[in-house]
Amino acid sequence: MNTAHTIQDEWLLSYAAGALSPGRSLIVASHAAYHDDVQEKVADAEAIGGAMLESMDTADLDQRVLERLLGQLDDAPPEIATPRSTDVFPEPLAEFVGGDVDSLKWRFMGPGISHVRLWNGPHDERLWLLRARGGIEVPEHGHNGEEWTLVLKGAFNTSFGRFGVGDLDLADETVEHQPIIESGEDCICLALTHGPIRFKSFAARIAQPFIGL
Repeated sequence: MNTAHTIQDEWLLSYAAGALSPGRSLIVASHAAYHDDVQEKVADAEAIGGAMLESMDTADLDQRVLERLLGQLDDAPPEIATPRSTDVFPEPLAEFVGGDVDSLKWRFMGPGISHVRLWNGPHDERLWLLRARGGIEVPEHGHNGEEWTLVLKGAFNTSFGRFGVGDLDLADETVEHQPIIESGEDCICLALTHGPIRFKSFAARIAQPFIGL
């Protein structure tokens, strides 16, 4: 599976309901910050959900369901906002990390590539930032589950097409790819993966325990 460029409606509905993990919610909020149509869909989903709750009699709700819904209100997803004009990060991500690109401690991942681990979650979800120098090829790899990659700066190309700023590349364990970074500027992405990446090359697998991906 590889669905390019934008998030599916089912994920937007889950986001609006507060049913996504913090890592997924942050990617959806950051992705939506680039796209007015995605923001409108989220607003519609939130309005529908609110109307459904208002139409229900509390006595008709199972107590466990009611407690879960109230808990979701306390743990609301990140607010969607438009991207800052002077920063690389959209507002939800900037608020999460407390700054922008230069405020983070980037770790070496390979020649021309560095990363920052942002969050570890349930089911071995891993949220991280990737920065790759323009013109390089990211080592070919697969995944142990889903991979969501949101482009924040620059662009990359795979066999599935070109991904530029605001595009979301969705892949799963059936996909093996080798992103090629476009020349001219660094490419910075926000990515969520499940478990360790499955690198194809022997050298990358040897280095993997030291880079934490």
